[in-house]
Amino acid sequence: MGRMSIKDIIIDSLKYSASNLKILLLLGMVLVIADLGDELAFLGDLSDTIKLIISAVVILIAIFEAGYVFRILEETIKGSNSLPELNNFKEMFIHGLSEMALIIIYFVVPVVLVMVLFLNFIISYDIEDVTVVSGSIFLLIACIAGSIFALFPAVMLHRANNNTDLRSSFDIRAIYHKIRKVGLKRLIIVYFTIIILVATIREALVPSMDGTIPLMIGIISDLLIAPYLLIFTSRVLGLLDN
Repeated sequence: MGRMSIKDIIIDSLKYSASNLKILLLLGMVLVIADLGDELAFLGDLSDTIKLIISAVVILIAIFEAGYVFRILEETIKGSNSLPELNNFKEMFIHGLSEMALIIIYFVVPVVLVMVLFLNFIISYDIEDVTVVSGSIFLLIACIAGSIFALFPAVMLHRANNNTDLRSSFDIRAIYHKIRKVGLKRLIIVYFTIIILVATIREALVPSMDGTIPLMIGIISDLLIAPYLLIFTSRVLGLLDN
């Protein structure tokens, strides 16, 4: 059996993401709780202890969410056509924690460096005060950060194919071969398709946010749209490698 076309992958993922309403709603409820907790953590009339507890709960929820999304990727690569159940929470937590660690390792350092150099541009009142070396370093780090962001899905695919071994996420040569196997063109097409889909949904919702029901729009977004997009993205990535 040959590789699925991009069109078939998108159609399959759209159907798959809505195949189990119960799991979609459960995942959505988790996101709603996390979003409400995030909002409560910034209320000024709460004690620091309460804010710390709320923040810890939000982080914990985010870890489990990341673990479940990674499980979808794993199960898809293994050939599953149904959403995995929300169980085995220990494994889900470990996978989610690993995902968070990878994101921090891969993104935090380049992003921090870009921000520092960007502030250097802002602080300099005259563009001539910014040296050629400083500008070149800024562009180089920005390109590296952008490349990491664009190719990070290949890192996740390689890890999912290696029994979630965290060390495999830093095997650059193997990741490069994974990109070649999947196809850089296919990765880029799918990547931008997801971006366009998310941007289209966001654009459709933004006009409604100016009305009297922004809270309801936000809840609907967290309850249905956000989990749907998370499932869709993971499914698409898994099918690229299937």
